[in-house]
Amino acid sequence: MIIALILIALVLFLLEIFMPGGILAILGLGCLLGASYFAYVDYGSMAAILTFLGACALALLCFYIEMKLLKNTVLGKFLRSEGAIKAASNNPQGDESLVGQTGTALTTMAPSGRVRIGDRNYEAASMGGYVQKNATVEVVRVENFKLIIKAL
Repeated sequence: MIIALILIALVLFLLEIFMPGGILAILGLGCLLGASYFAYVDYGSMAAILTFLGACALALLCFYIEMKLLKNTVLGKFLRSEGAIKAASNNPQGDESLVGQTGTALTTMAPSGRVRIGDRNYEAASMGGYVQKNATVEVVRVENFKLIIKAL
């Protein structure tokens, strides 16, 4: 019974790696404590302590081996995230050199939308409120990543 409980605990610890949450680890710890209790009843307190410490050492050894061997397998590569998150902050779309240039409203602006200045598209807001799609616009200023435009 002692050996069976230790083996069950090791299997539960193994499964905890694949299904984290702590429940399986707690059940595994319960199995180790149960094995220690049965060792205490059958063989005394020293056997219980040695059973618990030995089972814990065995569980740590199995965990270490799993981590070393698992990382080189297909399953280990699937479970481990090695990708990097690539992101960029908003760069100002326009600069002061755009002030005074003309372009076309790509969307109906009531009061914001998209405009084309030269060969690039920009986020824009209209000073005068509503601007029709395809209307000719002029850049008045650049503010908070947006162009401020007026209809011509």
